[in-house]
Amino acid sequence: MNKQDKPLKVTIKTFGCQMNVYDTEVASGILKHQGYEIAHEHEDEESSVIANEVKQSQIASSLETPRNDRQKKKDWRRIDSDIVLMNTCSVREHAEERVQSRMGMLKKAKETNPDLIIGLMGCMVEEHREKLFKKYPHLDLMVGTRNLKELPDLIKTVRERRTQVSSIKQDGISIEYTDQIQRTGKYHAWLPIMTGCNKVCTFCIVPITRGSEVSMKARDVYREASRLVEEGVQWITLLGQNVNSYNGAEVTVGSKQEAVSSLQNEVAVPTADSFLPTGFPALLDMLCEIKGLERISFTTSHPHDATEELFQVIKKNSKISRRFHLPLQSGSNNMLKRMKRLHTFDEYKEKLARLKSLVPDISLTTDIIAGFSGETDQDHEETMKALEAIRYDGAYIYKYSLRPGTPAAKLPDDVPQEIKEKRNAELLTLQRKITVECNQSWVGKTTHVFLESQSSRHPGFLIGRSDNEKRVTVKAPPDKIGSFVQVHLDSLHHETFTASLLL
Repeated sequence: MNKQDKPLKVTIKTFGCQMNVYDTEVASGILKHQGYEIAHEHEDEESSVIANEVKQSQIASSLETPRNDRQKKKDWRRIDSDIVLMNTCSVREHAEERVQSRMGMLKKAKETNPDLIIGLMGCMVEEHREKLFKKYPHLDLMVGTRNLKELPDLIKTVRERRTQVSSIKQDGISIEYTDQIQRTGKYHAWLPIMTGCNKVCTFCIVPITRGSEVSMKARDVYREASRLVEEGVQWITLLGQNVNSYNGAEVTVGSKQEAVSSLQNEVAVPTADSFLPTGFPALLDMLCEIKGLERISFTTSHPHDATEELFQVIKKNSKISRRFHLPLQSGSNNMLKRMKRLHTFDEYKEKLARLKSLVPDISLTTDIIAGFSGETDQDHEETMKALEAIRYDGAYIYKYSLRPGTPAAKLPDDVPQEIKEKRNAELLTLQRKITVECNQSWVGKTTHVFLESQSSRHPGFLIGRSDNEKRVTVKAPPDKIGSFVQVHLDSLHHETFTASLLL
């Protein structure tokens, strides 16, 4: 793009998970570096209860009421951008339906402005590929999760030739570490460390859209985390579709301190024979040694890889967030077997009991699917009992939707929609009650809070996250932003605490 020209405006709308948020940040940075003007929109997931989910990277809370369709249509008919990119999600049918709806709106916008460039990124591209061009003739470009660096060239080709173009690699790792990334938060950063999944959960499309598990090297993760800290980041969230199965790293043989020293001093890389494979607990332990990195979170975990070693590392390191997200999906052993989750409910519950015994102040959150293939009333009741037994601080609760290409697509989707909705509502109602009770138990206690920004609604108050990632507002001066403070939790409004600063 000629830098003397007026910058072209790109609107990027992000659907789905934190990995998509990170990919959007990478794409935004690459395009901004090429002279484009960037605007963002984020699409929230469907109904869920997640205890005090904070607006990380300006993502609205999962409990906020979405705008109605009429308002969305008005917004998308008035396109003031030259390029519209949608970073898509395929995990649930509803996520794809929202993209399809916006593609219809963008078709009308393009009829008004034929020069408008429309592009798709993310998991829908990986799943459907060239079929999307046939379905949407007004779609100009598609870029796969492993091809983000090619976005400027793809846009240039569309502008010059007015033809449909795509770049979708079949292999490699869909993680791009770059100093050009345009983060939306100053103190918090997403850091993907692995992608894909080798598990065999029948309902899951991740192995199709993101492929098999591929992990970044420990040295690369360590260096990227260190670079982020040098830029002022104090809280990093490690990302992976199955983050605690991370196993693609290597560190030098010897003590952890020797490995860290090697990375810090950039010594020569030893021969392959002097390396050992390193799992997720060892990586976490290593990252905790980075000076200036005050907090580390991670998501999402699989119960099979939630090990004693991991729990011990969490206990040992106060830098690690006191929130642990571990998807259950169902409290019924019959459903867990049908889902191929590789564990029983008792085995899952035993693991969480062990973690609670080691880290008593840990907050637990989970994912639940309502109405999976073959689910009976008894299966549903066992999931209700599971919520009561474990008492999660929060849960993402979804109605099952069949995803073509998954093993479950061969199973009958035999739970009627009205029954799915009824069970989903019952689970949501129960979890809301438990979430309130869990949060109420914190009122009157003291905790540490990381202050991230000023409150737009309450002048003089700052917004932050507690050690277990609960949303807190604190009356404090602006110079406290970017620091950890000790507070007294005074009261609770909905899922936000109001706290007093302790000196």
